[in-house]
Amino acid sequence: MSTHDTHELKLLFSLFDSNHDGRISQDEIKQLVETVSGQSWSEEQLDAFMQVVDTDTSGDITMEEFTVMMNRYVPTSTLGLKDLFNTFDVSGDGCVDKQEFEQVMNEKGKDLNQDQINIFQKLFQQDEHSKVTYEQFVDGATEVYKNVKFN
Repeated sequence: MSTHDTHELKLLFSLFDSNHDGRISQDEIKQLVETVSGQSWSEEQLDAFMQVVDTDTSGDITMEEFTVMMNRYVPTSTLGLKDLFNTFDVSGDGCVDKQEFEQVMNEKGKDLNQDQINIFQKLFQQDEHSKVTYEQFVDGATEVYKNVKFN
């Protein structure tokens, strides 16, 4: 079984851990599912998910539990970071421009955490063409990760 890159998993974990407490809460899981899929999970779905993933029964997902879950259940070809980027790439052209960003913010802004929003805002400030590629997005997300400390 192939495993995900540890750095990518830490980066992804930091994006989902919106309050940077080193754990992904049930509210953060709900927010993640709604942001990526546009659908809400019922309490039953969330409970079923937690029974499988939350092996220490703390009510939150630790980095270790997240890593086990990702390596066990998520194909290495699909990471949520690409899905998050694609949420903003409305046209599907591989770039997010300011108009697409604003459109998604108007439609789903309340479902996104501030770090996810800040990544795009900082990148738009740095790029004179006002377009962000997936590679630039990953680099921007990496900057967020560098400032996060894991226990």
